[in-house]
Amino acid sequence: MNLRQLEAFRAVMLTGSVTQAAQVMHLSQPAVSKLIADLEYAIGFRLFVRSKGSALTVTPEAGYFYHEVERSFMGVDALKRAANDIRNLSSGNLHVAALPALSFSFMPKVLSEFRREHPNVVIRLYTHGSATVRQLVANQQFDVGLATRAHEVPGVSSSVFLRSVGACVLPPGHRLAAKSIIEPQDLAGEPFISLMLGDQTRRRIDRIFEDAGIERDLVVETQYAITHCSLVTQGVGCSIVNPATAVDFLRQGLLIRPFKPRIEFEYLLYTPALRPLSQNALALIATMEAVRDAMIADGAFGEPVS
Repeated sequence: MNLRQLEAFRAVMLTGSVTQAAQVMHLSQPAVSKLIADLEYAIGFRLFVRSKGSALTVTPEAGYFYHEVERSFMGVDALKRAANDIRNLSSGNLHVAALPALSFSFMPKVLSEFRREHPNVVIRLYTHGSATVRQLVANQQFDVGLATRAHEVPGVSSSVFLRSVGACVLPPGHRLAAKSIIEPQDLAGEPFISLMLGDQTRRRIDRIFEDAGIERDLVVETQYAITHCSLVTQGVGCSIVNPATAVDFLRQGLLIRPFKPRIEFEYLLYTPALRPLSQNALALIATMEAVRDAMIADGAFGEPVS
């Protein structure tokens, strides 16, 4: 018993004749008759009674058998639909992890764009610190990760995704609002919201102020740039952040000014090294790159990756 024989049986049951079944299957009538005969031999009972001058008669056994065949074909049809969905990237699941600097602003834009083309793909976006993002991808649990650079991480492939130039963020109506560029001496004695001790970017920012001999008033230390921006809009102090995080706070009156000397924020794209990327994952990465390039062109953040 094979699938072609079952297809012939099903076609005869659905159309009511061998002739019409042959037309549906694009076969000759003798070819369909042989498939039916071979199937009857394989299963050991008659499916149809044939007599000259009368219509094909379905046996009771054929009725019972057809019920089971139809259930099987429903499963086959479901598999065909699933294969078609996979081929056309119209269904599936994606697990994405990103550090907060890109999870709260950049990734929502990406997912909005991606879902226009792939509305049936379920995306699970997790927000974690960079170390956790890298580990999730290294464990082959996630399809895509965005995080800062680290020493070599086994089990992942990585590439530079974005370099963003840091900006100074100021509360609404701040005394420095009229300045086009903020420099270390401008922030002397200013309440300042800083990253936590041990953070690489915190060390770079501290070094700039130390080299300039400028002391800030460190009023709050917190690990996420989105928290910095929220605190700044409340007038708690000023800060230096990745502008990709800050743009969503412009509606709340946040002021963004270029900061000199240059502070670079670098973000890497991490993918699992021990398994191939799905077509959906590749499509998501392409969307991420397109949204990134559009935001760079609009001046929202950063610069192209060389």
